[in-house]
This record gives sequence, structure tokens and C-alpha cells, in this order.
Amino acid sequence: MENNEILQAIYSALELTEEDIVALLEHGGVEPMPASGAGLLSACSNEQLRGFLEGLILAERGPRSDGKQPVIDDQKMSNNEVLKKLRIAFNLQHEDMLLIFEEGGVTLTASELGALFRKPGNKHFRDCSDAQLLQFIGGFQPKLDT
Repeated sequence: MENNEILQAIYSALELTEEDIVALLEHGGVEPMPASGAGLLSACSNEQLRGFLEGLILAERGPRSDGKQPVIDDQKMSNNEVLKKLRIAFNLQHEDMLLIFEEGGVTLTASELGALFRKPGNKHFRDCSDAQLLQFIGGFQPKLDT
């Protein structure tokens, strides 16, 4: 899935403003480009997506307890990595994630969910599909309203 599609889905689900996106980018240590805000929704780089998600984590959870700064590089993020960053940002437990997936229209077992968080070399690892990620993000709205 393209970075801008991921960002657009999160933007919609969390009802963010363009200013929120710029603030989260800055919080994540990424210098906003002149095309930040609405422009990011159509052309989001790997570095910007990483910075946005790290900024979301910092905004929701505060700085890391070990004091380390997040590493922002320009490597393409997998859907599994995006899912993990969202789990960290909102401090979601296993049950919370299963409920959010269900709200988004996907029913997963606990082991299927666990497989999404395994390391890629693990024999139980499973790729998070584009549809699963979008359904998870779509399931956020009911969770955030409660």
C-alpha cells in the first residue's frame, strides 16, 4: 500500500487536521516539507510516514523511558510495521486489537493476530494485507469514541 493511502486512512479515522499532521511530523523529528498537510496526503515519503507515526507515538505516550530518539530512515514500512506503531501509540492490548479488527470487519483469532507481530523470519510470521490494515484503521473510530 502507498504511504499516502496509509496516512489518509489514519487522517480520516483520527479526524486529524493538516496542522495536526505538521505537528506530528515535527514531533517525530521530521522537517515538514512545503507540501506538508494536504500535500502529504497525495505524496508522502517513507521518511515522512515514519516521522508521522513516531510523532504519534510521542504525542500519545510521551518520550521513551530510555531517552533514545527514534530512528527515522527512508526505508519502506511494511503494513506489519505500521500496525505495530499504531499498537504502540495507543497502548493497545491484544484484546483491544481484536476488537478494533472486528469493528473494521475482520475477525482474527489470537494466534492470527500474534502472527502479524512476529519477526519476518519466524515460521509463524504472516504479512498484514492492505485490506487488513485498512480495516484495522477503519475500526479505530468506534474504539476512540468509547
